[in-house]
Amino acid sequence: MGPPTLTEWRRHPKRVDLQGIRGIAILYVLLMHLRPQTFRLGFIGVDMFFVLSGFLMTKILREKEFTTCSVWNFYVRRFRRIVPLYLLIVVATYIYGYFYLIYPDRKQLLEDLRWVCTFSSNMQPLFQKLGYWDQLSEYRFFVHTWSLGVELQYYLLVPLLIGSTMNCGKRSRLVIFILLMITSMMFQLLTIPAVSYGFLFSRVWQFMCGSIVYEFSEPRSRLENGKSYKPLSSQNDESQEIEQNDSAYNMESTSNVAFATMFFFSLTALVIISPAQVTDHLARISSTFIAAIIIYLDTGAFCITNKPVVYCGDISYVLYLVHWPVIVATRYYCDTQQLSYLAVMLAVSLSLFISIAAHHSVESFFISNGVLPAFICVIGCYIYLCGTARAYAIEPSLNSGLSNSSKEYAIAVNILESKKVYYQQPCKADSDTPLYTNYNEEPPLRCVAEGNGTANILLIGNSIAYRAYTLIHDILAGRYRTFRLYSRSSCPPLSNWCPSFTKATRKVVQHEKPDILINIHHSLHKPIVAPIENFKTDPVFNQFQSNVDFFSNYSKHIVIDMPYYKFPNMIIGAVLAKRMEQGLPPGDDLVVTWEQYMNQTRYHRQRISSIVCNKCIIHDVAKDLFHDGVFYTYDPKTLLARLGDGSHLTPTGLELLRSSYTEILELLLTVLPN
Repeated sequence: MGPPTLTEWRRHPKRVDLQGIRGIAILYVLLMHLRPQTFRLGFIGVDMFFVLSGFLMTKILREKEFTTCSVWNFYVRRFRRIVPLYLLIVVATYIYGYFYLIYPDRKQLLEDLRWVCTFSSNMQPLFQKLGYWDQLSEYRFFVHTWSLGVELQYYLLVPLLIGSTMNCGKRSRLVIFILLMITSMMFQLLTIPAVSYGFLFSRVWQFMCGSIVYEFSEPRSRLENGKSYKPLSSQNDESQEIEQNDSAYNMESTSNVAFATMFFFSLTALVIISPAQVTDHLARISSTFIAAIIIYLDTGAFCITNKPVVYCGDISYVLYLVHWPVIVATRYYCDTQQLSYLAVMLAVSLSLFISIAAHHSVESFFISNGVLPAFICVIGCYIYLCGTARAYAIEPSLNSGLSNSSKEYAIAVNILESKKVYYQQPCKADSDTPLYTNYNEEPPLRCVAEGNGTANILLIGNSIAYRAYTLIHDILAGRYRTFRLYSRSSCPPLSNWCPSFTKATRKVVQHEKPDILINIHHSLHKPIVAPIENFKTDPVFNQFQSNVDFFSNYSKHIVIDMPYYKFPNMIIGAVLAKRMEQGLPPGDDLVVTWEQYMNQTRYHRQRISSIVCNKCIIHDVAKDLFHDGVFYTYDPKTLLARLGDGSHLTPTGLELLRSSYTEILELLLTVLPN
């Protein structure tokens, strides 16, 4: 397949090179979304889209008489081409989510939908404090719609911008556009990523680059050799171009083709290599200006006018809408963040199939017909989404007669445990310790129960202690005068990581003078798990020892748990529920080896085991969790999760510790005065 001849290229109803640029841009984006770590700089495809849109919107508005009617037609055509197809893809993804996503992921999709349906996805990270790359690593089906939000918001402004400069001279327009471009670029460079990435004004400079290109190329496009033209209608207004008269043009210079080809290969190399030395800002600025230059050169270079690339440009809008939901759905089914090569081929094939089919049917229908079908479609989509949203993400319940041994029961329990934070404890709110500690942070993690015995028992720690309270309360069975929980999330009281909480804990121990003091915590804070050079000078160990010495002065017996295992970046309950829903096995990645545990906790364990304390019992929970050198984070028989969110033991997991807790507590209750 050779390059188009000059006659073919000039007589094409659209500027073929612009469609080729579109095709190249969508391929860059596709590469980045399939392999974000390998093709990190593929995001420049979106930057190229913005430049292209700026050029074409300026061209469309400038080359017609600027009237209220022409602006109205501009908006109608934008609406007809963009919105119906956009919402149909959203509805299709929404329906897929109802049938194939588990509750937490379905709920997330519903939350994202509010932003998607108002075309404001580009603002979502600003309010939810999420970075674009953070969202790529989650099962977020609408992350890619941020750029469409930016573009649609720009469409609302561009007629005002072009209209207000219509009567200015070319030089004045250029000055205005360049000043606006520089201001917007500086705004993007100087603001935080949450703002600079998707906020409209931080992207205006790229649209302005396209407008500036049009201003420089206007004489060439409006009047060449005394021959004028008027624009033609086409199925894609962004692709409207001129039916050109061959006799009005001379053969383009070989140098322009060479430059366009060189710039194309430079961008492609940038994406494929994605060197770490090239920052996001540098890549974005470079690609924006290079795209502008290629548009200005207006060449028939084969690399951007060959039929496959041009066809990719023709289907680029549908492909952009479709590819990311398909990729996320594939990742979701395969239960992985990094797709295998086979899965990549599947995702690409499915994306192309849907895009081609939708382009030649749905997209063509809305472009070719009037605004009424598009309007009816949009209204229908909104009615459907609003009418079904309430029932879309109903939280799973255990009060539905499910058998405790059923798969559905295990899925429901695992989902509930995966998102458990606070829940009803068998104790009443702690209203007395704030009076003498002046500490009031996170009150749900502190409570007190009264029993029929004589022992005063105090459980301190972080959220790990909070989870263990129910089990210990059940073991004690009321054999205490008071059983108090005093804990705070992420605050191990043996260390000074949370100074105010440690200080308050000391006051509580001093005030309560417990017969039995139990400390349960786990932490991956770097100082706590860092290697130990010398115990005498190790700051964390000295904090441990100092606090235990203080507690020993006011406690008769002290129990200190060894650390648990924490799964980094994995919510066990949700992962297990999803695999069960899909009929997949739990997976070896949910089984922890002793080596993994020791690699995570070795120095933490050494610090605890080295504490000098005559009143202390060191409770090695790992002996109960690990059997034959492995810890199953789920019950192999019932498939109920033992770790709910990756950090905290569920009731199923805590049952593994019942025997050792019972042994220790029975021993201590026996030696205490009756």
